[in-house]
Amino acid sequence: MSIKLWIYLLLVGMLFQGCLRTISNYNNVPVQNQMDRSAVKNAINAAARSNGWRTKDIRPGLMEAEIWWNASKHMAKVNIGYSARNYTITYADSKNLNYDGKNNIHGGYNVYVNLLKKEIDKQLKLAGSGLPTQNHATSVPSSAPLATSVTGLPYTFKAATKTKPDSFALVIGINRYQQNTSVDYADTSALAFAELANKTFGIPQENIIVLTNEQATSGQLKAKIELLKELADSRGNIYVYFAGHGVPGKDGSTYILPYDMSADSIHLEPNLKLDNIYAKLSKLKVKKVFIFMDSCFSGKDDKGGLLYRGVAPVLKSKKTVITGNKLTILTAGKSTDFANDFKSKEQRMFSYYLINELSQGETNLNKVYPEIKSKVRRSSLMKGIGYKQVPQIYGNKEQKLY
Repeated sequence: MSIKLWIYLLLVGMLFQGCLRTISNYNNVPVQNQMDRSAVKNAINAAARSNGWRTKDIRPGLMEAEIWWNASKHMAKVNIGYSARNYTITYADSKNLNYDGKNNIHGGYNVYVNLLKKEIDKQLKLAGSGLPTQNHATSVPSSAPLATSVTGLPYTFKAATKTKPDSFALVIGINRYQQNTSVDYADTSALAFAELANKTFGIPQENIIVLTNEQATSGQLKAKIELLKELADSRGNIYVYFAGHGVPGKDGSTYILPYDMSADSIHLEPNLKLDNIYAKLSKLKVKKVFIFMDSCFSGKDDKGGLLYRGVAPVLKSKKTVITGNKLTILTAGKSTDFANDFKSKEQRMFSYYLINELSQGETNLNKVYPEIKSKVRRSSLMKGIGYKQVPQIYGNKEQKLY
C-alpha cells in the first residue's frame, strides 16, 4: 500500500475515532463490460490483494475477503458475491471496531471497504478493456523476461520465460495462531512467495496452493501435503514454503505448528513431524523437491517468549533426517536460532532476502545461499546478539531451482 494511502487512512481513522457510521454495503454493482465470471473473480482478487485484503473462496460465485491493520488489532471481513453481470460486498465480521451488531460500525471499516470497492471497479474496467489486471498474473508471458513490480510487496519479480504446468507449490504462512503468539508477517511473506512462484518460477496460479492463518489447520496441512502426492508429475517440480512456528516435540523431533494446535500437544501429530514430511516429499514422483522453512525450532517466539506453557522446553532436537537425492532444503537458521521478522520490509527476515535474491531469476540455490546467509546474519545481529540467525542449506545443493 502506498505511503499516500496510509497517510490518508491515518487521517480518516483520526477523524472517525470513537464514531459509529452506517455500514457500507454494495449490492449488485454492475460489471460494465462483457466478461465471464472467472475474469470477474480474477479482477476482484487483484483488487483485494493490491489493497492488502486476503481472499478465500467459499464456493463458486462467492469469496471472503479479510484485512487487518493497526498492528493486527483491527480486522474487517466481507463477503463478495460475483457473477458475469454484477458483484456484491456485504459485512461478514470485524474485530475491535465497535460494531453494534446491527447496522453501525467504526468509520475505519467503511474507509477500507470503500477503497476496496473503488479498486474492484478499476480492475474490472481494466479487464473489460482487454488490459491485464494488476497484481494478479493469470499467465506468464512467453517473451523475454521483463521486470514487473507488485503493489504492496518490496520486490521486483523477473518474469518467467515460459509456464511450468507440471510443477506445483504449497505455500503456508501463519501469522495469527489460535493458541499461540503471532509470527509477524508470516502470512505476507507467504503471499510474496506465492507471487515469486507464479511470476518468476512460472508456476500457473491454479497450481499454487496457499494456506494462511486460520486456513492452515492441522487437518488442512495434512490434506494438502497428501494432495501433493496426487498432483506430483514426473515432468515437474514441487515447491513447499512454510512460515510460522516450528517447535521441538517431547520426543526430540521437530514439528511445524499448525494454526489450531499448541506446542505442548504437537507430539500427538506425527504427520507434522519434519522427518515424516521430508520422507514423504522425497518419495514423490517428480524431478525435484524444494523446501523453504522460515521458522525456528527453539520453542520460543520472535520476542523470546515461551511457546510451552509455563516452562522452558528442556528438549534437545534430534538431527533431521534427509533421505534421497531429490530434496533441497533452505531453513531460516539453525535449530537454536531465532527466525526474525523484518519490520522495515513488513516481511520475515529470511524470506525477504530469499525472495529478493530469487526474484531476479537466479536458479542456482547454492550460488545465492552465501549471499542470503550473510545478509540475514548481519541484519539479525543488528537487532541484538541474542537474535543471531544463520540460514542453512541441506540435501542436494547442486540441483537447479527450475
